[in-house]
Amino acid sequence: METGSLVAARLASYVLLLAAAGLPVHALIQRRARFGGGERAALMLLAAGALITSLWWALANVAAMAGLAIGDLDTATFTAVLQATPLGLLLTLRAAALTAFLVLLALRPAPLLLAPLALAALASAAWAGHAGAGEAPWGVLLRASDVLHLGAAALWLGALFAFLSALMGRGGRKDAAVIAALSAFARTGTVIVAVLFLTGLANAWLIGGAGGLPSGWWPRLIALKFALFLAMLALAADNRWRLVPALERRTPGAARRLRLSLMLETACGLGIVGVVALAGQLDPHGG
Repeated sequence: METGSLVAARLASYVLLLAAAGLPVHALIQRRARFGGGERAALMLLAAGALITSLWWALANVAAMAGLAIGDLDTATFTAVLQATPLGLLLTLRAAALTAFLVLLALRPAPLLLAPLALAALASAAWAGHAGAGEAPWGVLLRASDVLHLGAAALWLGALFAFLSALMGRGGRKDAAVIAALSAFARTGTVIVAVLFLTGLANAWLIGGAGGLPSGWWPRLIALKFALFLAMLALAADNRWRLVPALERRTPGAARRLRLSLMLETACGLGIVGVVALAGQLDPHGG
């Protein structure tokens, strides 16, 4: 069975999709009109990587269904499974959104145009795993909640990536720009936290609540996800109320401490994505 490859592919595609969606949405909130050359190159790599890892994920998924290694999977079997399951439509829609994203990125790199396409590609993940298996009406509610959860997570991670990138090149004007961006993001961050908390609770209840109390590794991973979320929240609060004011006062070492804190916050976020990638392959009631 290709369980290890499936989890790895799921993790890689999630990270790339979240980053590819989060950066344009964050730029849109900042009212930016266009991306620069370096940002365009980074986004191209993210979107292309998301395409490749999504294909890898589809191959691993079909191989797991067939009980084969990816290397033993033939084209006929892969095509037949894609045509017979929702996986084919999901992969087609995601590939179409990412391809359009890449074309627009080359022709007109405007966040206003790129963000909807990247979010559409990311939202396709709500039709995979436990959310995709749910039946109406609870399945519809779960997928809607999951789409909101993914969008909020993308914006948080996209903002973290943008702030870290800005802090890498320091200077008076650069520090002032980072301070302004972090301060402006405070209200947005509050909304993100509320959406993530509420949709996270809804997802856990809708997935784990059916069929009795959850058991096995799934509830433990969900508890770990919540612990990492609380760690991200604590780091974000420390940034907002202590480290950013210290940077504003030009306290020696403030930029270094803020950069380290943002790196830890990002690491916790990526850890959550890893937990989700693994939990999505487990049975909530004994997997």
